[in-house]
Amino acid sequence: MKREPRTAPLVLAILLNAALLVALFWTFHVNIPRVGSTPMQAQLISSAATPAATPSVKPAAVEPAKATPKPAPTPPPKPETKPQPKPQPSPKLEAQAQAKAQAREQAEEAQKQHKAQEKAAELAAQRAAAERQAQELAAQKRAAKLAAQRRAQEKAAAQKAAAEKAAAEKAAAEKAAAEKAAAERAAQLKKELAEQAAKAAEAARAKALRERMEAQAKLQAEANIAAARAAQAAEDQKLSALFSQEVQRRVYRQWDTNFAAALSCVVQIHLSPTGAIIGAPKILRSSGNPQFDRAVIAAVEQAAPFVPPLGLSYNAYREVNIQFNAEELNHG
Repeated sequence: MKREPRTAPLVLAILLNAALLVALFWTFHVNIPRVGSTPMQAQLISSAATPAATPSVKPAAVEPAKATPKPAPTPPPKPETKPQPKPQPSPKLEAQAQAKAQAREQAEEAQKQHKAQEKAAELAAQRAAAERQAQELAAQKRAAKLAAQRRAQEKAAAQKAAAEKAAAEKAAAEKAAAEKAAAERAAQLKKELAEQAAKAAEAARAKALRERMEAQAKLQAEANIAAARAAQAAEDQKLSALFSQEVQRRVYRQWDTNFAAALSCVVQIHLSPTGAIIGAPKILRSSGNPQFDRAVIAAVEQAAPFVPPLGLSYNAYREVNIQFNAEELNHG
């Protein structure tokens, strides 16, 4: 179990210690007059007899001159007063005064120390009481927390038990519903299987009939396609032969030299859909005479383009291989 932090008691103890230190500092640092200090000297000096003031002699007033006055008789001079000497303080009286001041200071110091001790004891008692109060408060908080934790645990246990009970009841209901649904599905499945078996048998019969009909149709279609291809192939062969003859005739018309009649070569021509030559003609089988081969290629290039006959597919004349004989070319 996690312990609560004791922050409040610690703060209260720190505040009490600080107040105690301030009280002690104030008690031991107040200003107390000492023996022989200036105020005491001033008191002793002021208590001594002061010398008598010397009487001042006023000058005689000068009267204005009159006409031939008679001289006044001269008065006798007054005796001069001498200043009295200052009385010196008695050493015995000064020692007694110092002893009294020291005793008074010690008494005040003892009184202040007594008060400081009483204050410190009071602060210590307050601090102890605060610590006890803080400990009691912390104990109360811990007890309250433990009680709350116990209540929460009991509540959680009750909720868990209720949830487990509800889950068990729900599982039992779901199991019963699942079993009922499974039985219903099994019955429905059995019914559907029977229906599907009947439908499958009917479908098998229909499929077999359909497959036989499709096979017959396929055979007929293949036969028709084969016949059409054969007819097209025959037609393409016929048109290709006519196209090759047309190419030869056009090349014969461009031939303007004679070579030995035994020479012959096979030329390969690539044509566009319009009959134009694509690239350069290629000698597939040379005659053995380079001059004859070059002359044949030049005549083929001069005779182009070769317009294909109508009805001939492009694949049939895209690539044409034609044999040229020198005897036929010479008698073109």
